[in-house]
Amino acid sequence: MKRIKFVWIVIGALIIFILGTIWSNSHVTVDKVTLTHNRLPAAFDNYKILQISDLQGKEFGSKQKRLVKLIKKQQYDLVVFTGDYISEEQEDLQPLENLLKGMPKNKEMYYILGDKDADNSTAALKKGDRFYDLFTKYNVKPLYPGMEIKKGKESIWLKTNPYVGMNEVGGSEISSQLIQEKEEFEAQYKEQQDPFTIEISHRPTEIDSENPDLHDYRITTLNERGEEWRHWDVSLNGHTLGGQFRLPLLGPLYAPNFGLFPGKVNVTGVHTIDNHTQYVNNGLGVSGPLFMKFRVFNTPSVGLITLKTK
Repeated sequence: MKRIKFVWIVIGALIIFILGTIWSNSHVTVDKVTLTHNRLPAAFDNYKILQISDLQGKEFGSKQKRLVKLIKKQQYDLVVFTGDYISEEQEDLQPLENLLKGMPKNKEMYYILGDKDADNSTAALKKGDRFYDLFTKYNVKPLYPGMEIKKGKESIWLKTNPYVGMNEVGGSEISSQLIQEKEEFEAQYKEQQDPFTIEISHRPTEIDSENPDLHDYRITTLNERGEEWRHWDVSLNGHTLGGQFRLPLLGPLYAPNFGLFPGKVNVTGVHTIDNHTQYVNNGLGVSGPLFMKFRVFNTPSVGLITLKTK
């Protein structure tokens, strides 16, 4: 009798887990985080950035109705799309277009590409590329190589990851116009006195220690000489899906590029080291083979980041 009772308890718990997982995967939440920094210009105190990452072809209701409804309820100043709009199996851009079509049009919006979107995120930033054309259609600007955001006499600087080229191919395809734009932006950026910088990067730049491959790339290819690889005050990232499968107490089970049981740093949430603050959004979609295309204890989310001065 006790054995039968135990079996029914296990079956009941399994049913609850399955139903809860199905419900969680079909819903979307807002991950509200506050990033406090002593160098943030006073004019940007309480400035809010909406981050949308790793859609990977997923739909939340017909024509993204649930996702758009949730976004319209939020108060924010600027939107950043941080890559992986498609997946290996789902290359259709219709889910992305449904989202863009429903987005409020009264805010500035910028995008970068992820590793699933193009072999080279900069080479694709030209007319005729399907990502460029679609985002342009809905007035979303490419964030390359960066943008100065002004409020009164103060400003913050959004910059793309300078080391993204180490994971891409086709660098020779970058147009001369983009090269010129980068040179002009970098010259303007270097004229600033210690500008407050927010890195917008699909793949997280490790905050706790420098990746050896990254070190070799920036020393040998980019001819950098300093020890510091984190050239930002705040970094907003995606890519990892927050681990996709997470367990209570144990946290993420696996994250791309960070392996099994990677911990939370560089994978999910907010982390501050040496006055650098990293936020990794868990994103919206799923990755992996068909039988693993779901999340566990990890509801899809968009990030709502509030910047605060100390």
